[in-house]
Amino acid sequence: MFEFDCNKTGRARTGRRGWLLASAAGALACAIPAQAQIMDGQTPAASDNLDAGDIVPPDGVGTDPVLDRTPAETVPQPPESSTGSALDGTFLEDPIVEPMEGGDVEGPGTIDTEPGATMGGVLAPPAEEPLVEGPVADVALYGPPAPKARDGALPGIGWPRAPAVVPPALDEAVNLVTENYPSALSARAALRAAASDVNAAKWLRFPSVQGNLAYLDDSGAPEPQLVVEAPVWSGGRIGASIRRAKASEDASSASYMETIQQLALTVSQTYFEIVRLTQTEQLLEDSLREHMRLVGTMERRVSQEISPLADLELARSRAAQIEQQYTTTVSQRETALRIMAELVADPAYDLGPIPYYNPEMDIANTDVLEDQAVAYDPTLRRLSAEADVARAELDTRKASLFPQLNAQYSYDDIFGSRVGMVLRAQTTGGLSQFSEVESARLRITAALESIRTAEQQLRRDIAADVIQFDAAKRRAAISTSASETAARVSASYMRQFIAGRRSWLDVMNALREAVTAQVGKAEAQVTAMSAATRLQLRSGRWHPVFDRTGE
Repeated sequence: MFEFDCNKTGRARTGRRGWLLASAAGALACAIPAQAQIMDGQTPAASDNLDAGDIVPPDGVGTDPVLDRTPAETVPQPPESSTGSALDGTFLEDPIVEPMEGGDVEGPGTIDTEPGATMGGVLAPPAEEPLVEGPVADVALYGPPAPKARDGALPGIGWPRAPAVVPPALDEAVNLVTENYPSALSARAALRAAASDVNAAKWLRFPSVQGNLAYLDDSGAPEPQLVVEAPVWSGGRIGASIRRAKASEDASSASYMETIQQLALTVSQTYFEIVRLTQTEQLLEDSLREHMRLVGTMERRVSQEISPLADLELARSRAAQIEQQYTTTVSQRETALRIMAELVADPAYDLGPIPYYNPEMDIANTDVLEDQAVAYDPTLRRLSAEADVARAELDTRKASLFPQLNAQYSYDDIFGSRVGMVLRAQTTGGLSQFSEVESARLRITAALESIRTAEQQLRRDIAADVIQFDAAKRRAAISTSASETAARVSASYMRQFIAGRRSWLDVMNALREAVTAQVGKAEAQVTAMSAATRLQLRSGRWHPVFDRTGE
């Protein structure tokens, strides 16, 4: 990690976005007052039961229940802070703690979960977040984009300006992944192949030529033979083949859009998972630091026979539990970062600051979200195209029951040139063609039922996301108050324990409740932002566009 000297200025390398001045961040770090250190052997006068490791807060000043710091004066934020790469796993060594009313401070890791802290741990000023954008009343319903290959080329993919709820780093990641990820490239290739199939089906209307050389006598001289046939009446075979090819192209186009949407949803889910785990990791790291400090305090009290050994074992047990949670969270965060690095194909990709949570954000016109999602959903479009393929297949099977009439020109050395009409009928496997007609008809029914099933599932998912968004917003509001209360209670219980009015178990429980409330607050805020972004993608309010330049 870049280290800043308070007497010098420096430059720090942050991800792949270039060199950023670190003097502002260094000045901020230097402005944080040094924490008071209580040396062993100093006996507080507040209680005769205190040992050398206990801390007595000064009159009128609260102590941090987790970080054990006196409230620092508010330091002005620098105009621009380095954002740091979320892939480097770095964190702030000494986050700022903002005082609250009454002299107490917020609970463990409070400032690390505030907007502006990056997923690499470097503070950045929060950006003002407007409301979530959405359509106005009487919203029109639009289907998904339907890119088609023309002359073997597909239009390039791009994304319009993202809604306000989408962080800039996520917007950029979605652009990169949907353009360069292998599954997207594979779907584009399949779409170009489907366009070629349409061209091949249209060529069925044109004559076919067959030529060969035959050796029919002992002279060994080859005799040329030529047959040219042009369809006159095919019973609907050619038209059905063209319709089937076009429906397959529509299905490939919808499948491509389905891949794009799924990639965008995956990137969004991974991004917000990294945000959640980053905040949780910082909170648990601060809580673990405080638990270890309390373990040291209790060790001194036990050695001086002030507290029983059970209190020390309790402190060690709680510290071990927090350490287990911290280790698990670190591994989960590293896994999520690895997934994101694979998606964007850039291990040094800068995920930027932790996105700002706006309590006032909302989603407009939630009553039409389901209808918008049904109209836009690429999966439903693909299933509808597959039903069209099944209908064209039924027409093909019906046409196979009728003979085909062709105009034919032939030439050979024996008969010379001949022109005539050819009526050709063919059966395979007895009356199996009638069974094939029935099976094709049943496949249409199956395809239509698949559409109904997918639509019902989509409506359930959208309704669940809306409910989750509303519930997460309420949880975030409640958790904010709960975390502040838990922090004050934890600090108060610590002071009362020092004065002999609270048990050690009360202190440990209050400390655990404080960090649990902070983690719940962070999870609720991230859940609300993630659900809002997911609804924007699934309803088509944020969707890709295609320009006219081909690849």
